[in-house]
Amino acid sequence: MFRTNRMFVLMMGMLTMAMGGVLYAWSVIQPYILEYFSVEASTASIPFSINLGIFVIGSIIGGKLQIKNGVQKSLRIGIGINFVGLSLTVLVPPNAFWLLVIAFGVVTGIGGGIVYNTLITAMQKYFPDKKGMATGAILCMIGVSGFYMSPIINYILQVFSLKVMFASVAVASLVVGLIGSAFIKDVPENYMSDYKPSGNVVLSSVQYEPKEMLRTKSYYLISLSMMFCVVGFMLINPQFVLLSSQRAISSAMALAAVMAASISQAIGRLLIPSMSDKFGRKTILLVLFALSTATIFGIVGAKGVLYPILFVLLAFLYGGFLGTYPALSTDYFGTKNAGINYALVMIGFGLSSVLCPVLARAVKGSSIGLSMSFLIAGIISASGFVLMLLLRKPEQNQSEAL
Repeated sequence: MFRTNRMFVLMMGMLTMAMGGVLYAWSVIQPYILEYFSVEASTASIPFSINLGIFVIGSIIGGKLQIKNGVQKSLRIGIGINFVGLSLTVLVPPNAFWLLVIAFGVVTGIGGGIVYNTLITAMQKYFPDKKGMATGAILCMIGVSGFYMSPIINYILQVFSLKVMFASVAVASLVVGLIGSAFIKDVPENYMSDYKPSGNVVLSSVQYEPKEMLRTKSYYLISLSMMFCVVGFMLINPQFVLLSSQRAISSAMALAAVMAASISQAIGRLLIPSMSDKFGRKTILLVLFALSTATIFGIVGAKGVLYPILFVLLAFLYGGFLGTYPALSTDYFGTKNAGINYALVMIGFGLSSVLCPVLARAVKGSSIGLSMSFLIAGIISASGFVLMLLLRKPEQNQSEAL
């Protein structure tokens, strides 16, 4: 039964994630935050940054919830927390911006992290033979939802108000999430236990407990390389439009590139993990790191039409990275504790989201300005390639404890 219906379960997982793109629409929301709360642009971006960092904590909580409560209950807890966070934003008065940071940044970040981690883990268990494809489909939905939610959110903001927008997103997220989660349950015991990987995908013979995983060299190589893989896009994405005039492209071309990058990222999230099912995670990640390094170095001095082309390519590679790492984590550390283990791997991602703005501010006074941060990002990406070369096959993990 599960072999026949698991594609339907995957579709319901994608539906559950259908409203997950509100964070990617923050650039549309931010001008209204500025006006309503009378804050500066740098201050208005704080809820976004906090949400991104807290997301990792929510993911860790989601991993623990699955062990205790199962997939469906964990999903509903995350959906409920997300709804509470979005609903609280409606009640925030204009003179209490700090409450928006708590409501959207902290509460919604935790809820979103729980939902994300639970869905990724569940789909990998339904598709042990196609973990990359299943993971990519879920993550692709985040990118796609950010694309179609932006104009909808923009319309509500223009016609109604900031509060109506947050209320609308809260209700829609709750309804869609509960419908989708109604069809997502734990896989039965010993589900597809006879599956044996073929081709270039190698699985660990050990089902690691979190404490055991933290004593392996592979964990630190994977988590640190995940931190390195996203630095380029996280640094360049916020600055892309701001630098458009210096790079000899029009504002219209810059905005078109941002929209194209959203689609490119979604395609990367779907296509690259599926390719990793066939060619192997490490091989694909080595290619991604090599291409990413070359692309970032190219962006350092790119002008004219080359600048947006490289940016869209970098978005594609970024999506591929994020879609492949969940499957890589499960390959190395097993499916039993996949949720909490991957959440711990994501600590690298969380650190990157915190450190990238610091790096961007630190180099502003240099002779080449923000391009210096791009140059550093290229070096970091090259370091990720080296870390991936050092990663041994999963079957060697049994004797690699630190």
